Amino acid sequence: MMSEANYPQWLRYFRLIVQTGNGQEALDLSNFRCKFHITQAIVGKPCTAEITVYNVSTETIDRIQAPVNAVVKHKHMKVIIEAGYQESHSLIFQGDLWWKSTGRESETDTYMRLIAATGDRAHQYAVCNASLPKGSTQADVYDAVVTSMKPYGVSSPKKPDFMEGRLLRGKVIFKMAADAMQGVADTNAFEWGYGTEGVTTIRKDMTYKKTEDVVVLTANTGLVGRPTVTVDGVEAQCLLQPRIDVGSLVLIDNNSIQGGDYDTAVDADLMSQQAATGGFISGDGLYRVLSREHVGDTRGNEWYTKMVCAGVNAAQTPMNPTVLNNIPNL
Repeated sequence: MMSEANYPQWLRYFRLIVQTGNGQEALDLSNFRCKFHITQAIVGKPCTAEITVYNVSTETIDRIQAPVNAVVKHKHMKVIIEAGYQESHSLIFQGDLWWKSTGRESETDTYMRLIAATGDRAHQYAVCNASLPKGSTQADVYDAVVTSMKPYGVSSPKKPDFMEGRLLRGKVIFKMAADAMQGVADTNAFEWGYGTEGVTTIRKDMTYKKTEDVVVLTANTGLVGRPTVTVDGVEAQCLLQPRIDVGSLVLIDNNSIQGGDYDTAVDADLMSQQAATGGFISGDGLYRVLSREHVGDTRGNEWYTKMVCAGVNAAQTPMNPTVLNNIPNL
């Protein structure tokens, strides 16, 4: 189903909620000047958010219980960000607070910087300990892994498609849940990562269902500049669009896509297979989002969504590790 932005894209909406140290209350920091940079990719790593809040009082900073310049290890306080426009906004991040620091940017402006992550506790600490009987399906294996992540706040509202068949004998799983999930992904040919709503998956064959929602990107709907083919995929930027997430489908006019320059730092075989052949270009302009960044400044000009995509019927699927460079390990 095609959908275009038919609402004003200049009336911004932003809301930042941070849980306090006692875990029973939350602070609404929406009225302060805030900068945010939210990064997510299908790489089996957490979705991360870096938020800078300006000119917050010492009393307010102290209520977010964490030693300054120290990792928050025990409270797992929630950080929630909603953004978009007055007539169309939604949740773009929800995760655990991991770091708080303070500083001064100028003689008049101080700041509090927060770093939060979705799925990081599950990625680091969840252990899958499950026994599956003979006859179990790949969906049963997937459910067992997700169940081990749920105590750490990770679920799976949308399941991928699984290969047919049943286990010929019983199966015992005892390993880190992230490693177990990677095994399920390899068996069933999908990539996975942690998103705001839980585990996010994309099939490696880049197939899609006709019932999926498609975001139309044109100059009239917020597309900024011209999309460019790179060694990672088709890079595009638009005005902040909260509906675009990893795995989303976007429609881009192929005539607006320009080829990228040759990069001597990239392996020659990769260049010949992908960039030189236009292997990421979709025949009908339909693209799957593989990585996504939301970048904004509530008192500045930045209010964008940046993405790397691949055509759903393209010849190549981007697997170049350079797309991971901006994703921190927490």
